[in-house]
Amino acid sequence: MEQDRTIFDKDTFLDLTVNIIPLFIMAFFFVLFLPMVYGPFGWDSTYSLLQIGLILVPFVLLAILTYFSAVAIEGDERESEAREAAEAEAPEAEAPEIHDDEFGSDSAESGVAMAVDADEEDLEDATAEDDEE
Repeated sequence: MEQDRTIFDKDTFLDLTVNIIPLFIMAFFFVLFLPMVYGPFGWDSTYSLLQIGLILVPFVLLAILTYFSAVAIEGDERESEAREAAEAEAPEAEAPEIHDDEFGSDSAESGVAMAVDADEEDLEDATAEDDEE
């Protein structure tokens, strides 16, 4: 049962809000600085094109980045959904049994205890050798 999902669904929009809000801000300033709308600085071809370019180029780059981010987010969501579906269908693997040793601790703790005991024995042997000399 495959759901027909678009790239820009509600969850993706929420994730991309950090990119979409600056896009709206840049679009507002692009329109505001056009000489036909407000044009606070008049029209000088060199400076006006530079001003518009400094707003338009980052706008386009951020729009491209936002699109690829949406594709990556949606791909990750689909991958995690597929992984969850596969795990639900696959039989659960049996967890390896951990046998308790005689003191009731698991094998990892007893391994640490055995290493500490071995270090204490080595220390006793080393002190005994030093005493003999």
